[in-house]
Amino acid sequence: MVGLNEMVQFHLGEELHESEEAIKFGLKVIAHMNLVAARLSAKHNMRFVLEQTPAESTAYRFAKLDMRLYPETQRVVKGSMTNDEIYYTNSTLFNVGAPVDPIDRVKREGFFHPLIEAGSLTHIWLGETRPSSESLANFVKKIFRMTQNDQVAFSPELTTCVHCGRTTRGLQEECPYCHSDMVEQITRITGYFTKVSSWNKGKR
Repeated sequence: MVGLNEMVQFHLGEELHESEEAIKFGLKVIAHMNLVAARLSAKHNMRFVLEQTPAESTAYRFAKLDMRLYPETQRVVKGSMTNDEIYYTNSTLFNVGAPVDPIDRVKREGFFHPLIEAGSLTHIWLGETRPSSESLANFVKKIFRMTQNDQVAFSPELTTCVHCGRTTRGLQEECPYCHSDMVEQITRITGYFTKVSSWNKGKR
């Protein structure tokens, strides 16, 4: 699945994180898709299930196609039109840039997880923050005791210096140790940590 957030925004004028009505509408859509998958499974004697999957390149491709075929989608597509770095929000996730408290994000994105049989996940982007191991452990315990969330991933962002070889937290334009601008920014995309310099426009 790609772009539930933008589909809801197109119809209601609000993103998933912005109202209970938006969440309920999104849940209805995914519940319907789940029923369609079950119906197709019975019809074709095969197993069809919904899955969240890292699909950043697909999110870019779908946004590009819609912009060309349905120009009115411009009002919900995310990213930079100027740089042609546009995308739809992946899966049933909230807008990655939305100012949502991590606890609330885990809880509310978790509403969708029981409907996604093949696997679902919530990302918590840590950036350069360094929460204590005790805080993270406590957070994870609460997630699995008090929400419907299946999985959670904590993703830091890193910068490694090509010149001096040191790595630091956060995405930096220059090395804080030797001040070289020969750096590689590294973060998680499509499930893996990779260099931002290797990304296509959709991933960027």
